[in-house]
Amino acid sequence: MRVLTLYPGDRQELNLAGLYLDDLPTEGGHPFIYANFLASLDGRIALRNSDGRKGVPEAIANDRDWRLYSELLVQADAVLTTGHHAKALAAGEQTDMMTIAHERYPDLRDIRRSRGLSEHPACIVVTSRLDFPAAALKEAHPGAILAISPPMDAAKTRAAHKAGVETVMVGSGSQVAGRDVLRVLNERGLRRVYMVGGPRLFHGLLADGIVHRLYLTTACRLLGGEEDVETPVRGPAFPLPPEARLRGLALDLDGQPQQIFASYDLSPY
Repeated sequence: MRVLTLYPGDRQELNLAGLYLDDLPTEGGHPFIYANFLASLDGRIALRNSDGRKGVPEAIANDRDWRLYSELLVQADAVLTTGHHAKALAAGEQTDMMTIAHERYPDLRDIRRSRGLSEHPACIVVTSRLDFPAAALKEAHPGAILAISPPMDAAKTRAAHKAGVETVMVGSGSQVAGRDVLRVLNERGLRRVYMVGGPRLFHGLLADGIVHRLYLTTACRLLGGEEDVETPVRGPAFPLPPEARLRGLALDLDGQPQQIFASYDLSPY
């Protein structure tokens, strides 16, 4: 699998494998939050597929993008997700992504060990209700699990703790603010944090200015779709739109559909 790097510097033909393996900071005193999306040329990241569930459009899902997703995953101290995703994982509708990465790409198996990381990233669930099945999630995800939520009644937190899920309650309202997420990550010493939670969570983190980098694969197909399609960001218009600066750009030389791999540094915080 080959790519042609277009920016920065001169054009080079490289192997796709390894493109993102050394692309994240290895040192730093604060959490570095990064996100990744696969989108069609008309901006769709999710449609209702043949099984009736909303997910990555079947017309653009591909192994080359999964390879890069997995390279970002194996470097993470933690993955940052939502209660909705936690429910899907607990119900068996999705599989733990680290398990998939190990099965598909054997060369990635030893990356975490060689870098002094735990076998699985911690799973950080940002939830407004703390209503996911904690025991089932613990069984589905072999790594540590931490739920960040607004203040909850004691029964919910006891049930989570009994299942082995740590909880941290923040704020005083009904939602979790991005700045509270950042504080918890910092207190736990989690430095490379991979946001895999979808467009609403991404919007909330952007609104509080705590996302540092976006990786975006654009599959060169136009999909169309109904009104409930997803784009990378879902939420109210930003009063001050976050700025993104192109960091890297590469062209997929072998894929069908053709793809563009881009990374952006987001405006300083």
